[in-house]
Amino acid sequence: MPPEEAIVLARKLCRSLASAPLPQERARQVFQTLTRARGWSPAQESAILAFGDWLDGRPAPGAMKERCERLLAAL
Repeated sequence: MPPEEAIVLARKLCRSLASAPLPQERARQVFQTLTRARGWSPAQESAILAFGDWLDGRPAPGAMKERCERLLAAL
């Protein structure tokens, strides 16, 4: 899938992240959606991987939506 399509899908997931029963899983879906896309620049790939590493640290649910939105804005 192209990066533009991945961003659209990730934004939909991110919008409902705060109300998701399992926010960590929803944030992981955002990450997986972005990693499936091909055609990212090296800087974009780095930002996506950094987001995945951050998620591995099990951040507070309240911080996930903000970080997700920042990532998507940067892409």
